Amino acid sequence: MTHVVPEHQRAAAERTLAATPGVRGEPSDAERSRTLITAVRTGSLATIGDGGFPFGSLVAHAVDHEGRPLLLLSDLAEHSRNLAADPRASLMATEVGTGDPLALARVTVIGRVGELRGEERDAALETYKAAHPGAFYSGFADFRLYRLEVQSVRYVGGFGRMSWVDAASYTEAEPDPLRPHADRILAHMNDDHADSLVLFCRRFAGRPDTVEARMVAVDRYGFAVLAADEPGGETTAVRLPFDERTDTPDTVRQAMIELVRKARAA
Repeated sequence: MTHVVPEHQRAAAERTLAATPGVRGEPSDAERSRTLITAVRTGSLATIGDGGFPFGSLVAHAVDHEGRPLLLLSDLAEHSRNLAADPRASLMATEVGTGDPLALARVTVIGRVGELRGEERDAALETYKAAHPGAFYSGFADFRLYRLEVQSVRYVGGFGRMSWVDAASYTEAEPDPLRPHADRILAHMNDDHADSLVLFCRRFAGRPDTVEARMVAVDRYGFAVLAADEPGGETTAVRLPFDERTDTPDTVRQAMIELVRKARAA
């Protein structure tokens, strides 16, 4: 049976997925889902336990090139016994951050889990060990490698942003290539170019009174800042798109230089 978006959620899901990068200059929820589950190394695995009750457990996962979670599980674990009886499961990965945990992004992938064998297992194990180089237990006789075949995805981007993502959109999406470099980019912009961030808010975000701005997120399509109209004042989130997709730190640097040029010329 193929898992589909529930009927009552389809209209809302279609509206959310319509916010594609080409329309609004933001990652789609499919891209956000792929980026998050790839970046996070642990998640909550939900299996079906005795009596049909859900059973949650902490697992370490990796993700293959199609976004399918890879799980290295011991035969002794309760979730392994549950999967042997019923392969239906879900894996939830949560963004790492501070503050209200309900404001953090999370993604839940839903599907069936199956054991990998032979050459397929060998290739997937290399992917898993690249994500978890300290997984010394990978050679233990009681550990098996599993893969979750994604049938649907639920993405929650904090308060007010959520959608169902179909399996095809999820598989076709790419993780954001800037995610591994984001912290360094944020630190550089906030430490060395805070004046430029203020200028961007004044010129491009319709906030002429901005006096402080701090970059809090960046992706291949643009970046977000928290802007204030007085020192230490209340902040407002502002999204600013790049003119073109930026897939490397160097193209981000070039894009920022172009934005400064345009802002000064405005």
